[in-house]
Amino acid sequence: MTTMPTRSFNNHLAHVRLESEAAKEIDEETRRLDAAVALMQARENAGLTQDELAEKSHISRTTINRIENGRISPSFRTLEALAQAMGKKLTIAFS
Repeated sequence: MTTMPTRSFNNHLAHVRLESEAAKEIDEETRRLDAAVALMQARENAGLTQDELAEKSHISRTTINRIENGRISPSFRTLEALAQAMGKKLTIAFS
């Protein structure tokens, strides 16, 4: 006699979807934090404060702070303006 699985297919599917959604959220958060760390390191290496970078880039200090704290994902346009203000070139890599 075979035993029935304790979890139905629909329950299993719902569980897999939840895991998939969690994985997407983790990936998104990882990308946001990678951008945060990269910006903070570049700014510090350029010897700039957030206020100085804001003035040079015409991006608000609040926006820079939110990026560096991983609260928002910057657009490519914003990243390009920040890179130029630090005398750097924005490079995008696929890995």
